[in-house]
Amino acid sequence: MNERDQDSLGIALARAIDTQRVRETPFPSSRLASRLAPATKRGFTVQLALAVALITLGAAGALLGQTDLTQVASVASGPRLGPVTRAAPGAAVVVGHIEDAINPITARYVERVIADAQAAGAPAVVFTINTPGGLIDSTYRITTDFLNAPLPVVTYVAPSGGRAASAGTFITMAGAIAAMAPATNIGAAHPVDSSGGDIQGDLRLKAENDAAAQITKIAKARGRNQQWAEDAVRNSVSVRDDEALQLNVVDLIARDLPDLLAQIDGRTVQVNGQAVQLATKSAAIDDDGMNFFETMLHFVVDPQIALLMFTIGTYGLIFELSNPGLIFPGIIGVIAIVMALFSFGTLDANATGIALMIFSLVLFIAEVKVVSHGLLLAGGIVSLLLGAIIVFPPGRPTFPGLRYTADPVTLLLVVGTAALFFAVVVRMAVGFQRLPVASGAALLVGSLGVAKTELAPAGIVRAGGDEWSAVSEGGAIPQGAAVRVRRIDGLRLIVGPEASSSGRRES
Repeated sequence: MNERDQDSLGIALARAIDTQRVRETPFPSSRLASRLAPATKRGFTVQLALAVALITLGAAGALLGQTDLTQVASVASGPRLGPVTRAAPGAAVVVGHIEDAINPITARYVERVIADAQAAGAPAVVFTINTPGGLIDSTYRITTDFLNAPLPVVTYVAPSGGRAASAGTFITMAGAIAAMAPATNIGAAHPVDSSGGDIQGDLRLKAENDAAAQITKIAKARGRNQQWAEDAVRNSVSVRDDEALQLNVVDLIARDLPDLLAQIDGRTVQVNGQAVQLATKSAAIDDDGMNFFETMLHFVVDPQIALLMFTIGTYGLIFELSNPGLIFPGIIGVIAIVMALFSFGTLDANATGIALMIFSLVLFIAEVKVVSHGLLLAGGIVSLLLGAIIVFPPGRPTFPGLRYTADPVTLLLVVGTAALFFAVVVRMAVGFQRLPVASGAALLVGSLGVAKTELAPAGIVRAGGDEWSAVSEGGAIPQGAAVRVRRIDGLRLIVGPEASSSGRRES
């Protein structure tokens, strides 16, 4: 930040804390006074209205989180899940990818891929799986889609070194055919609480029994080892690919996708109660990964990212409302808050927590405009902290792989940054307040003016947007010549000739 920017920031901060001090100038209509004058009531009303509009726009992001936007692309592609579809001659096998933490965007992506494969008449859809786990609701949504898909779904844990841990175990076993690459593993599906720790009390038994029932019914439906599936939930057992094949957890081991398609060719699987024979040996492969939109949403739909984006958006709006016309901070702020609220809505965040975080944003903005002696700042920090804690309540059962609550480090970063930012702002404002106040005609000392009449030695000059009686030091000054104000004597300006006529003159 250069010297000019620091001066501008200092004037703005001093004005925000004590606007009366800049009202002491006796020439309110001058250009100098207009630069120092506080924001008008109308200007503040406009800024406040803009803040409300931006916050309302951001709140709409929470509603967007409840809308299945990723299904829009699949509507035009073909029908949703339904009766068994017949494979089109020469159609390619569609390949999707379930990677990283499983969240609602993953579930929506899976549904889109199945719909795309159905519309293309694919003989089968293959999902490669490499995940540490994720959210329970999203996992069950995916397994339900697999069990009711209108075409064969093949699950494939790959590449070598990958894993289908926790939620990935459910998803892999839900495929009509389950396969693994060499040097992969599957299992460890015990539910945990939203912070990644052990569930305590009666809730542990309820969550464990529910997960065990879910995975055993999947294993039974696909003809796989039900006892091992239950052990994976209750005892967190995990096995290698060769052990999984021996235990009837998966159907085969394949080196890569071509090897997988060659091995499953000619097999008969059950699809919605109907026998379907696979013809995949010579089929082409159509890779259908996440598009840019889905990838971005998958990244954003994470409690930690959502909290950080809300914080970034808050600062963007504060800078925009403090300095109207910058535009860029406002754009970034609105986008960040909308995406954060979209994430909150998608993750089924607590409405009270969202309300508290929005309220903290309002308090922070008010702190810039209203003299509160730090009360609004303190209230904003407390509201932000409580909102960040409540927005993702602890104790929700989930699977390992995605922390479903605010991490303490994230909370410290969000609240600490807010406190540090406003502490610096207040300190700078107080520092500028302690500077000597130049008011009235004293503000003209050192400024340039122009002689309206000849100064011999007395006459009239124009300075600071007004005409003043003046006396020349250093000889007569002709009319129209540039002068510089040296000091003030009562109601007269003591001026001298400007050595160089370059620079801005008063007209």
